[in-house]
Parts: sequence; structure tokens; C-alpha cells
Amino acid sequence: MSVKGNGKKIPLNVYLLKENNGVLWDDKDVIASPIGSGGKPQKIQTEKHLLGPEGIYGTLFIRKPILETTPDWLSFIAQGLNESVKTKSWTNKSVSALLIVTHNSRQFAVAFGHGRHMIEPRLIEDRFGIRVVLNSVSPDRISSIDRQTFDASPRISRTQTIKASSVSDYMINAEQDLLRGLVGFTKPEYSDVLGPLIAGIDSFKASVPAELAGLKMFFTTVLDRSASKDYLTRSVDGHNSEFSWVENLLPVKDKDVIEELEAQLWSALISSEKHNMWLAIPDIVDWSNVAGFSYRAEAEGTDIQEILYLEKFLDTFRSDATLDTVKRRDIYMIHTDGRAPAKFSAFKCIYAEIKHKAKLFILHAGSWFGVEDSFQASVERYYSDLDKKIFAVPFVEYDHSGEGEYNEYVCAQASSTHAMLDRQLIRFGGSYDKIEVCDIYKKQGGGERGEFIHVKRGRGSSNLSHLFAQGLVASTLLVRESEFVKDVNNQLAKQGFPALPEKFEAKGNDIVYAIIDGENSSSLDIPFFSKVTLQNCGKTITSYGYGIKLLHIPESAAYRVKAAQKVATKKLQKKTTAAGKAKVKKSTAGKSTKNPSSRIKSGAKSSGITPTPS
Repeated sequence: MSVKGNGKKIPLNVYLLKENNGVLWDDKDVIASPIGSGGKPQKIQTEKHLLGPEGIYGTLFIRKPILETTPDWLSFIAQGLNESVKTKSWTNKSVSALLIVTHNSRQFAVAFGHGRHMIEPRLIEDRFGIRVVLNSVSPDRISSIDRQTFDASPRISRTQTIKASSVSDYMINAEQDLLRGLVGFTKPEYSDVLGPLIAGIDSFKASVPAELAGLKMFFTTVLDRSASKDYLTRSVDGHNSEFSWVENLLPVKDKDVIEELEAQLWSALISSEKHNMWLAIPDIVDWSNVAGFSYRAEAEGTDIQEILYLEKFLDTFRSDATLDTVKRRDIYMIHTDGRAPAKFSAFKCIYAEIKHKAKLFILHAGSWFGVEDSFQASVERYYSDLDKKIFAVPFVEYDHSGEGEYNEYVCAQASSTHAMLDRQLIRFGGSYDKIEVCDIYKKQGGGERGEFIHVKRGRGSSNLSHLFAQGLVASTLLVRESEFVKDVNNQLAKQGFPALPEKFEAKGNDIVYAIIDGENSSSLDIPFFSKVTLQNCGKTITSYGYGIKLLHIPESAAYRVKAAQKVATKKLQKKTTAAGKAKVKKSTAGKSTKNPSSRIKSGAKSSGITPTPS
């Protein structure tokens, strides 16, 4: 890609549009229609220009009107300025543009300024930029990696190095990390076309010579690199590629499979079984500036939730809702500084695990991923091979008001061997403030192993993540920190139990994860990525010398009957409330026919955002 003139380069932010059954997308399809102030989609207004003879270089769309805004800091500074200072001209002018280029039967969207917001988001090819970078970058010259760790509380992080480093220097967790974004130096054979430094997430970013005529070669190379599998090539000595871990989660592209998965997803969402799904913002968030979340655009007071709740979100839908209804909805993040809420596709906020035809699929950020078979098999093997603690006295079936009451009951049945340490927090300081060593401690002796038993009710992923982390942190502190052991001994002394050695050794002790859920006859199963989290924690714990066991504590038949009655009562109350609202609405509609002015007023109000969106 040759360049004329002074060698000036231009940064490009390139998106690939999804295929449309062999037909190109029209302008009206490509340009986004965000929700306007009236609660209805409004097509972004643009000014259209063809680039080159008959548009051979593409079609340019300029967003209209061009915005002029006052900087946020101006009102603060103005308090100290003399009134004679004219600040009206102190404005920012923002020009957003979108260049649509067709090449080799595919359409690209090149965004300038805030042009990315002009693209209809449902047309963007997911992970296109990552694929290009993976196949074009040198694995030993990576500048930045964005990843998400899959567990109940998905952690999104960006790791950068002062100088380009190898992938191995980023301490990737091959079993739990999903690659979200990548920045690195281009392989020599592609640097002339793509530039020396490239980045990719959904879009591909590169700095190229500022010459329109050279874009043809650029797009040819980008398409080729996005379709390649070079990044999986083994080394000359036969070792796996440094990017082989990326294949643990494989994007699903088959439309028929996606339709079947989405049908199963919707069935699960409208059922009472949601143990392996939740809501999470699929982006890096500055939490210091987050006031909460809302499920509608105009929210205040009780509409704003501190955290996202899947059940509460689903409660905002009418009975005739479908998964397409969810896809049309957004979730709003409210800022503390009064800025306009950030908007996220509700569908992209759903995390779910779906088993389909004996294979596991993960819904993450709006895309489906199939879990690689050998990866799934190794995780399932670890889980099935874990030792199981026999359910026997002093443990009993759960029929209590909470975990604390249950733990107290168990310890009361065996007060000479089992110490109640639930909610006995140790303020150890630093990142380990307020730690429970365990919920129940069984002392070592008489040929019996010591047990640090961690109890949690429910097999939901968020509960289990906390459970496994509690066991890992406490077991680590016991073997590393003698001061922590002293604090534990203070708790044991109050209950008449012998002290642990200050130089504590893990050998001869077990970490027991006790999960209260289901009936006695059912086997204990947990979400897949909870198993991944358990495996990661478990390998570290056993490296200290502990054993690990799982204990299934069933719920009693009486408890399950009471729980089912509560669910039924809640559904009946919801149904009664909905019927009452419908009756009021019908009554109001009847009155409005007698009063034309009332009917007009009601109609005007209904055109806005209602408390029960469709």
C-alpha cells in the first residue's frame, strides 16, 4: 500500500457488517435508530456523500446536526471569571462520520469521531477485530490484553506492559479467561499494509497511509486475516500456540443452532430455574461514578437499583413478551455526576449457560460460545473426582430459616467436636479484612482429620463463587499468617476447643464445601463455570497440603413444600395485581370515550415510556 506525499497516516476504526443472505444492507439498515426523547426509535439524521467517481471509495455519512457543546468544566471555572470575559465561544464542536465500503461482497463501516454510535449495533460482526489481530500480531510483542474471567461475578480487566511482552507474561488463566481485546505489534509481513501497531475487539484499529486508493489492499488483507487460523499454529517443537487457550470458548456462527439456543434460553428465563444465569454489564465500568441501574430510560427514586437483578428486570415485562422483546430493551447505568445514563443492550447483559445436544454453550455479551469438548471434559472430570463427604449426623436435612440457624443446630448436636465459627469475623487487615475461617470447624484427633467446613445454601453461581473464594482465602491465611492463626485460636478458646499450632500445617486437614440444595435423592450439580472456579481454587488449596471434599446437604420435604407455597403465593399476588391494573385501565378507557379531551390527554401520555414496557 504505497503512500504519496509526506507519509502522513490516518487512524482507522473498522467494523465488519454481518452478511445478509448475499444482499447488501441498505443505508436505512446501517444507520442506527436510537430511542428518542419520546420513547420511540428515531433514525439518526445524516448528510450523504459519495467518495470518488460513482462512489468507488464508499459512501460517507455525516451526522446532522453537528453538535456544539459547552465543556463540563466551564460552569466551575466561570465562578471565578470576570463578567466581562466572553465564554460563549468556548464550545466543543463534534463531527461524527461513517464511511461504508463494499469490498469482495462484504461491507465495512469505518467510524470517525463518534461515528461508531451511528452504526446499527445488530449489524456489527462480533469479534471481527480480535480475529484480525490474533492472526496478524507477533505473540511475543503484545502491548495490552483485555479479558474477562468467567465466574459468578465476571471480572473484566485490561493489562498493559511498559514495553511489548510475550503472551505468557500476562499470566493468562487458560481455563477461565475469555479474550475481549488485544493490542500488539504487527508481524513484519503485514506491517506495510496494516501498520506497525494494531488493536482489535469487535472493531479493528490500525494507522494506515492517508490515501483512499490504498484501502482496497487494506480491506483484502483484513478479510484474509479475519478468516485465518494462523494463531493456532503449533511451534516448531510441537508445543501449543500461545493463543491456543482462546479456543476453549468457540463463537457459535450456525444460525440454526443459535435459534435453538435462544429458544431454550427464553424457556429458562420464564421458568423458575435460573441458577446458571444472571445480569452483568459487559464492559469495563468506572464504579466510582455509578449511582445504580434502571430498566427504563427515565428513572428516579425506587426505579434505580444498586445492582442488577435478573428477576426484577424480567418483572418489568408483560405476559406476552418474547426474547425479541428483551433484545429491543436496554439497561441504563445511572451516573453520580448527573451525566446522561449509559445505555447497554439488555440482551448483551445476560450471562447464561445452556446445555444443548450434550454440548455446553455460554451466552456472553450477546454472543454464544460453545465450550471446547476437551476443556469441558477436563473440568467435569475434576469435579466428578472430588471426594464426597458422607451426609451423616451431626448434619441433618435443611429445614431452617437461614444458614446461621442451621450451622448453630449442627454444632449443638456435636458440641465437643464441632465449633460454630459462622459470622465470627476476623479483622486481619489489608485485602483480607473481615474473614471467616469457616462456618463450622471439626477438630482433628482420634484418627479423624480436621475439617474447615464452609456452608452455603443454593447452587447459584454467585453463592458458589463466594463459597469457593472464602475457602481459598481462609486456607491460604492459615498456612501463611501466624497472626491469623492466633485470631482463630482466640475464637476456638471461647468454645473450649484446643488451639491450632501457630505454625499451622495443612496436612491432616480438609476444606469441606457444603452446599444446601435440592432433595436427598438428587445428585449435586453446579453451573459449569462454578466448576471452573472450584477447580482453580481447589488446585491452589491442595497444593498447600489440604484435602478437598464436597458435602451435599439436602432440603427436607417439609421445607420444599413451604418454599413451593411461597412461590405460588407470589405468582398469585402478581397475577392479581396485573388483573387489577387491567381493570383500572379498562375503566379509564371507558370514561375517556365520554370525554374527548380526556382521551386526547391519555393518548399523549401513552406515547411516552410507560412503567411496563413491551
